[in-house]
Amino acid sequence: MNFFTCTPQHFVGNQAFMDRDSGLLCRGFEALGFHTRAVQLAPSAADDDPLVLRAEANQLTDPSWWKNSGADGVVLFSYGSLAYQNIATAIVDAGLKLVQMTDTHGVISPWADASAQLRIQWHYHWNLPMIQRLARVVASLPATYLWKALVRDPRRVRMMLTGDFFCGATPDSTSRYHRMIRRLCGSQAAEKVRHVPIPTNVHFRWQPGTTKNDEVVAVGRWDSPQKRTPLLLETIQYAVGKRSGTTFGIYGQITPEMDQWHAALPPEQRGMIHLHGKVPNAALVAAYSRARVMLVSAAYEGCHIASAEALCCGASVVGCQSPFLCAIEWHTSHNSGRLAARATGKALGKALLAELADWDTGHRSPAAISDYWTRVFHADRVAARILELFSEPSTPAATS
Repeated sequence: MNFFTCTPQHFVGNQAFMDRDSGLLCRGFEALGFHTRAVQLAPSAADDDPLVLRAEANQLTDPSWWKNSGADGVVLFSYGSLAYQNIATAIVDAGLKLVQMTDTHGVISPWADASAQLRIQWHYHWNLPMIQRLARVVASLPATYLWKALVRDPRRVRMMLTGDFFCGATPDSTSRYHRMIRRLCGSQAAEKVRHVPIPTNVHFRWQPGTTKNDEVVAVGRWDSPQKRTPLLLETIQYAVGKRSGTTFGIYGQITPEMDQWHAALPPEQRGMIHLHGKVPNAALVAAYSRARVMLVSAAYEGCHIASAEALCCGASVVGCQSPFLCAIEWHTSHNSGRLAARATGKALGKALLAELADWDTGHRSPAAISDYWTRVFHADRVAARILELFSEPSTPAATS
């Protein structure tokens, strides 16, 4: 069965595109020996990968275009968005198999998780004064519990049910999508929901014999409030004050505030903390392979590719417990990390120290961590998982 992938947006179709999400999944199908293309919007670019197939917007909504594309099925990175309903319908009307993918934490509706939905504005805007946070929560209630729940969400569920399967990126997000569809359309309709992770590149793998140093890494867009940079710095400063010999490597966009914080540290601590900034993927593979732990300070994440890549390289993960961090909870679930109960520098720092102690005493195995998670995340394994959906005995009928 020849599956194409589709991201119905315009991206530069170069190697960077092919190393992530739909481009990388296309590589996964190719590795299994199938004819595959990565479909996205025209116009083409000079450095488009040969596997990239460009299409005009009107072609993506035309069943005849899909019928003549050479695909037997399509993995559509739709995220359940109503904006792509016409594309999903065209694929099904062309007689092709359709699998929809998403990468969110699943807190998208009161029907999915009423408690978390009530708290989402409060949690997302952690950096605002309390009165402003409370105002955002109150202001969101009419839209969330009236327009979204009663008007938008039934239409969104119909979109999610278009085709053969709708796939959540983590076990908890999948459960939320399943609950939402079951409540609005019944248990039989909810059987279309499956768990299929967002893939990682096969380059992220721990090589036997690679030494794990007493090192912690953190990767993120540190200029984004989502990543809770102050929490990261508080956690590192707490841990470095309690444990000598551990080094910390911070990768990604470094802010002026981080530079100032680093410069103000005592010299002995400053020498243990390195602000690397943005680096190529090859440098990240080396960093993850050397490090024992990936530290995650984020307030919310969908699938969190960085920690998935670190797991494939044999590192464990430490983060905070939260309904908006279900990916991190999953990533720590196979002797591969731990969670802090509270989002404070002290609580996250204590969790980090406990995790490093497990490495000291041999309770963490890079080989076991890498072996388990590469079988989950590597692109060829994710592609194989999608193909397996159609061999399950209770495969539901496609709908348009």
